[in-house]
Amino acid sequence: MRTRLACTLAASFIVLGAASILVAQDADTLYTCTAEDDTRTLDIGVTLCDAAPTDGLTQRLEVDNLQLRSGALVTEVTLGGLGQTAGLAPGDVIYRVGGVDVADNVMAAARLSLIESDTDTVVNFLRRGRPYRVKLRQE
Repeated sequence: MRTRLACTLAASFIVLGAASILVAQDADTLYTCTAEDDTRTLDIGVTLCDAAPTDGLTQRLEVDNLQLRSGALVTEVTLGGLGQTAGLAPGDVIYRVGGVDVADNVMAAARLSLIESDTDTVVNFLRRGRPYRVKLRQE
């Protein structure tokens, strides 16, 4: 009984510690919208704007080995939408869709509108300055 309680307490401590680390990292905004009124909400359940790097990103680029890319900043994700199901989150910067670099929200929206139901489309994005990719397919 004591061993089980000790393991549960240790696991709780680890989870709480990890959560506080994530909150601290999220406090550093790396990208913002160039214009708040120039956003696009897409059928896949994401809202995008043109991404602009912040001073925080430029100061941390080399020290933390982060990437600087132009692209579309995800500002909102609809619960249950294709974007959320695939793992996209607010703060992500989409910089390539289907193998084609996108420089802004207009290009990203155009490429994301081509997602089909019979093939996967790879979407490359930055999260906290680090590259990731997901595969999207219309349902």
